[in-house]
Amino acid sequence: MPSVLPEDIDTILRLSGTAEQRIQAISFFFVGLLITTLVIRLLWNSIAKDSGWSPPLTWGKAVAVVLLWGSLFVLVLTMVSGARELLTPGAWEKNGITYTLDDGS
Repeated sequence: MPSVLPEDIDTILRLSGTAEQRIQAISFFFVGLLITTLVIRLLWNSIAKDSGWSPPLTWGKAVAVVLLWGSLFVLVLTMVSGARELLTPGAWEKNGITYTLDDGS
């Protein structure tokens, strides 16, 4: 019976160039997230060790802190770019699904 999917494992496991680049980009940001989480956890726990009021930070809570702060930064940067657009009405024109600067013509 003919199949839409390839049957040999080598064809299934082989990635195209764009898929390989996407996996590299995702793994780059994932490693960055892990390193940032490790740094935050080490800094927090070194402060918590010296002070009696702060509990130690677990790995899961450190990931949550990094993701929360990252989300807040994205929100603030989105608000800044939105405010910039409001301050310069008509400076951008729609080009497909994105926007480009209006060159005045």
